[in-house]
Amino acid sequence: MAQAVERGAKATGDGAVIGGLLVEGMVVGVALAAPIGPINVEIVRRGLRGGFLHGWLVGFGAVSADTIYCALVVSGIAPLADSALLRAPLYLAGAAVLAILGMTGLRAALAGEDVATPEPEGTRSYITGFLMAALNPLGIVYWLSIGAALVASAVAREGRGGAPVLVGGVFFGILVWVTVLSGMAQAGRRYVSEPVLRGVGAVGSLMLLGFAVYFGVQGVMSLDHL
Repeated sequence: MAQAVERGAKATGDGAVIGGLLVEGMVVGVALAAPIGPINVEIVRRGLRGGFLHGWLVGFGAVSADTIYCALVVSGIAPLADSALLRAPLYLAGAAVLAILGMTGLRAALAGEDVATPEPEGTRSYITGFLMAALNPLGIVYWLSIGAALVASAVAREGRGGAPVLVGGVFFGILVWVTVLSGMAQAGRRYVSEPVLRGVGAVGSLMLLGFAVYFGVQGVMSLDHL
């Protein structure tokens, strides 16, 4: 009887630790995803134009790319990926993608075009989010530093089995943020007129161009370290 009670208490304690790791990961994921960046800007832009699904797919594509970077940390080859030889082309390619998105959106907004997304655009929304995250070297830096620290913390508290729980919580938290942000964009469509929508699109496109310039400058600076 005593052994059964002891086993039950241990299981309850383990469950509490795992639940704590999951919640901690979710909080970290939301905190990391919430700041304004090119992906959030694109989620809002596409969500306002095409609806919830198009905005959400951008975010889901970005999460898919983050999964790859997380795998690099777990596999131990992140230091190889975080090199100037790789950062420079990633920065420059990321700048090109953001510049194309920004110029396309700005041209459409200034011309007053109705760029409501057709059905096939869902796939492109996912690919756009994936490329925006995959071509961002800051993703490698994040998973190499904060991500590695999270994994180490989970292992210290719960052994190797704790790392997937904590990392899974981070991804779930990011998905929660993406879902909420896409939902807000969907709800905002009811109250946003076409002129205002074009204005929001123009501002978002200018922000994307700003991020493109930043990435371009960082890419050129990275070339000096080759």
